[in-house]
Amino acid sequence: MLKLALYVLVTSGLVGCGNANSARRQTNQNSQNPSASDQALPNPDTQPSASRSLPARGPDTGKGDASAAQPQTRVNSSALSAAALAFELPARTIETPPRKLWATWYRTPRFSNLETGFELLDMNGRALGPQLSHRQWCDAAMEGSVQVLIGGDWKTFNYAGSTGTTQVDCSIYFSHPVGRTRFRLARGPFGDGVANYILSPYRTIAVDPAVIPYGSVVFVEEARGLPFTMPDGTRRVHDGYFFAADTGGLIQGNHIDVFIGIEAKSPFPWITSNSSSQIDYRIVPDSDIKEALLGLHL
Repeated sequence: MLKLALYVLVTSGLVGCGNANSARRQTNQNSQNPSASDQALPNPDTQPSASRSLPARGPDTGKGDASAAQPQTRVNSSALSAAALAFELPARTIETPPRKLWATWYRTPRFSNLETGFELLDMNGRALGPQLSHRQWCDAAMEGSVQVLIGGDWKTFNYAGSTGTTQVDCSIYFSHPVGRTRFRLARGPFGDGVANYILSPYRTIAVDPAVIPYGSVVFVEEARGLPFTMPDGTRRVHDGYFFAADTGGLIQGNHIDVFIGIEAKSPFPWITSNSSSQIDYRIVPDSDIKEALLGLHL
């Protein structure tokens, strides 16, 4: 799905992010603070625990220079798929020259269905079932995907397009006219990307395809060795590999948008949302690494 990023001018620089033809919201800096009733419903099964210890940092999970000479040991596809799922893909020699990028982040918010509220409508104006508060509906439209707790089950809805008619006035929260957004049921549990890809937390990045083609594997050295929490509460240490599976109308040039699942804050200090703060990345040519990451997006 095509992503349209909303940009806000802040003192640190130009900040932006987006999702699939809709405007993804990166922070609340350009909106009013939501009331307590409008905030995402906490899920105790997915919240990080202060008591959880970080996994031991092994030889392939610690921060290292993957561009330096590494043994080119080939691993069978099933083992690589498991490694991709566990964020334990091995370091490889990457002969492609380093390039510069800057990063923002986006997410899929979670809300509880309301008995009365603002409905999610499809492109034909039919109600899809969920009803959200005013702020929640606007957040869902801004982010481009949303998980809603309905009858004890989480269902994910995705941006389907926009119409010429405004359903909800979101101008008190965002300057972008997201009130014309329409939704559909998503294929992926966290939402959908471009080219029939689904979104995968901490793997998916939105890119400008003129700079980074869809389906590319991107290695970010600054990400390797950094801890984070998956939506199911599992603690991981990132291996530095990302997969280009989404885009945005204002994701242009060397700007990437990192999908962080359901979290409300990025765990990575290298994601600064500042175009003047740039880091190195490399395109990874290895077909087996690409195949392993592709499997997480289908």
